[in-house]
Amino acid sequence: MKFITMAAIAAFAASPALADPLTREQARADFHQNRADAARAQIQKEDAQAEADVQQANAASAQVQANVAQADANALKEQADARQAQANSAQAQASIAQSQAANAETRAAQAEVNRDVALDRAAEARATVRAN
Repeated sequence: MKFITMAAIAAFAASPALADPLTREQARADFHQNRADAARAQIQKEDAQAEADVQQANAASAQVQANVAQADANALKEQADARQAQANSAQAQASIAQSQAANAETRAAQAEVNRDVALDRAAEARATVRAN
């Protein structure tokens, strides 16, 4: 019985001794796997950062292009506004000229009436002179 007890104690004592190298090997494997995972994660992080940098540069370039396009649009709008102002001025001048032409026509018509009246009076005066 003593021998069996000693064998059992030896077996229990041997189990951790046998398990210890397996545990260490598993720990080493886990450690190397974790290092590999960390290295992959670092590479993915660096790739993502590089992609983010590229996207940031693209966004900055697009913003510059948008700013240039906005400046061009503003310049074109200013030109259009200036041309509209010129067109409005020309329209106003045309309206003034049309009004002046209408006034001139009215004065011409009045002058024609005055001439006709003057001719009628002259004809009456000649008739009066001949009659006397």
